[in-house]
Amino acid sequence: MTSDSFVPDSLLPESQPSLYVRCGMSHANNDDEGYFEAHRRACRCARCSLLHSNYDLATRILHDREKFDCETYIPDVEKLQIDRDTILVHEHIMKKLDEQLKMKQDASIEIVTVDGAMEDAKKDQ
Repeated sequence: MTSDSFVPDSLLPESQPSLYVRCGMSHANNDDEGYFEAHRRACRCARCSLLHSNYDLATRILHDREKFDCETYIPDVEKLQIDRDTILVHEHIMKKLDEQLKMKQDASIEIVTVDGAMEDAKKDQ
């Protein structure tokens, strides 16, 4: 056997960690934490460096929006303030968001009222 034909086990392709398609990095087998950390880094917003998916649920509950949008909540990234996992949103932005939510709720009430009035009119005929 020549030295050229000998391949140590550590160099065989199946012994090497595979590259994850999502982040382009290799992680040792069962290294879930390494994968998730690489995924978090790869998915951070280029504008604000936050992981938007961390704030989607709160955005949906508090302001009835599908996804967190840093341009809405953080118009000036230089003035971004965070306390642990909480974004400190300026009061004028919160007022604007609350007004938009109220208008959205009022519009949905009007639609229900109009539909309800139409149903009542059909019953009267």
